[in-house]
Amino acid sequence: MKRIIALFIFVLLVKNIAFCQNNEIEYYEYEVYTYDSIGTPILIEDPEYKIIATEDESTYGIKNRNGEIVIALGKYQSLSQVDRGMIIAQKDGKAGIIDITEKTLIPFIYDNMGSFSFCPDLAPVIKNGKQGFINRKGDIIIPLEYDADPDLHLGYFYKPGLAILMKNGKYGVIDSCNNTIIPFKYPKIEWFSNQDCFIITNEKKWACFSFEGKPLSDFSDYIIISQSESSALPANNRLNVPISISTSKHQKEYAYIDKSQHIIVPFGVYDYIEPFGLGRKAIVANKGRYGIIDEHGKLVLPLTYDLIKRPSRYSDYANIFVATKGNKITILNEHANAIPAEGIVSYRYGNADLLVSDIHNKKGRVNYNGQLTIPFEYDTLFHFNDTTIIATKGNRYGLISRENQIIKPFEYRKIYQLTSDLVFINKEGKAGIYDEEGKIKIPFEYDAIYDTFYNDFDPLKTKYIVIKEGKVGTIDIHNNIVIPIIYDGLSGWVEYGPDAHFVKNKGKYGLISHEGKIIIPIEYDYVDIPLAGVIRVRRNGKYGVISWKNEEILPCIYDNLINDIPYSDLEEQEGKLAVLQNEIWSYYDLKGNLIRKNIPIEEIMGNYGNRFAWGEPSNEKDDFDIHQANKNY
Repeated sequence: MKRIIALFIFVLLVKNIAFCQNNEIEYYEYEVYTYDSIGTPILIEDPEYKIIATEDESTYGIKNRNGEIVIALGKYQSLSQVDRGMIIAQKDGKAGIIDITEKTLIPFIYDNMGSFSFCPDLAPVIKNGKQGFINRKGDIIIPLEYDADPDLHLGYFYKPGLAILMKNGKYGVIDSCNNTIIPFKYPKIEWFSNQDCFIITNEKKWACFSFEGKPLSDFSDYIIISQSESSALPANNRLNVPISISTSKHQKEYAYIDKSQHIIVPFGVYDYIEPFGLGRKAIVANKGRYGIIDEHGKLVLPLTYDLIKRPSRYSDYANIFVATKGNKITILNEHANAIPAEGIVSYRYGNADLLVSDIHNKKGRVNYNGQLTIPFEYDTLFHFNDTTIIATKGNRYGLISRENQIIKPFEYRKIYQLTSDLVFINKEGKAGIYDEEGKIKIPFEYDAIYDTFYNDFDPLKTKYIVIKEGKVGTIDIHNNIVIPIIYDGLSGWVEYGPDAHFVKNKGKYGLISHEGKIIIPIEYDYVDIPLAGVIRVRRNGKYGVISWKNEEILPCIYDNLINDIPYSDLEEQEGKLAVLQNEIWSYYDLKGNLIRKNIPIEEIMGNYGNRFAWGEPSNEKDDFDIHQANKNY
């Protein structure tokens, strides 16, 4: 997934990793999400419209729920989701608003335009380096008199109907009637969703101001360590938790204060503190002993633990604390009270859960609510995805759900993960793949199956490297042979090079395309990673250089050869080749032209001495990731 695009305040667009096609034009679809009352994204299963885009995201369109493209690709450089019949569009470098029939509702006269806020219902616009706000009729409600960000980033109105903007290089705050709430004289103004105030910085000091523009505290040189994330706080009680501060970036002196800078926990009490979160509580420590305090600074869990953590995955925070004391793990709720989950002696983070072990090293699972959903009955547990876990019992593998339901029975010698699939090794030692419905996708007729890593995030284009009867080739998702299964080894891909595999046969190496066409003949003792269109090769103990098109640049007559190509120039014909012949070093350019002869050995050692320590290069090294039939993985 390349990026997440927020084009409408209540809508999140996430690129679907699958390609679609229409009249041979490939495009991405974007999933549509909305937000619940606490800010959690929820997938809209069947939206009326979906945004589509070409692979390079240079042009956008829209399709309806029937799969019909109602706004074709090729005209607009960006499109927002449909919002009350209005679509923000970018065309020929200008922004405007259209409807689903492409009728222009607001002309394309702006350099940038943002989505309509909910409070007030205004959209930010930028024109000629100035920002203002318009209504849904296109009327300018807030004049274009504020400084635009150099990168055309937009300032929005946020709850409670205030906007942080810039004028004459300084920040201030206005309301929806363009009244100045905080004058434009500060270098930095921030608003955090867990505080009902602004934090203003001036001359390296900061203070809190109310939404009415009144100072709540004097300016202070305390350093704010970090603010609590809204998603880490109780959904119905997020505002105005204590702020964690320090006297210096380098000294471990910490305290908590409120927005008026009244001390809640003074300096010197703790040498480690975290922002407030679950249950409006914070993890603190002193001299290596951990405890938990409430928002008033009172210890609700004493400083007797070796470690206390609140698990999280991205912005998904657990509803539990995990406290360690010796070889005992205690699960605590938001009130810092123990939750019954006996027998845990260690844990590791999973996918929004904990994978736990008991005293007998049996594995189980605890969810983010502290419930033991998988009992201690497995030898290993490994997440495949958010719903499926690879498990072992004895020497057999199986597949279970996060709630311990058996998906695939414990009858497999091994189960291992590819990028998007699981490979199962059956009792007979043969490898196969099931689809999402549990039906056989790749039959159990191979000795091993591996990734190729070049499907452009499109599962329908996936190819697999397979090993069968002592030979290696590739197949597609329908088990059709792509590269014949006749070779001794294939790599997953070629870094920096053409769309190809390193290929091995009868002890020699070359390059073969994804479709099975020989690019570099399989006749070399060594084929290097292609750099800047050239490939160092070795044949009969002598080095040379060829191009990706198998054109000879330097013949295989040299005793040593070093490709001096900076990684910053991989797409350019820059760099040089240092070659050794008859104990004389010379430089050549990447086209094979002599640059200079008789290079002093001191210069060669000064420039490339570290490379001689690498030893003689070999395609058998892990860098090339060649899957071979005669190797055990």
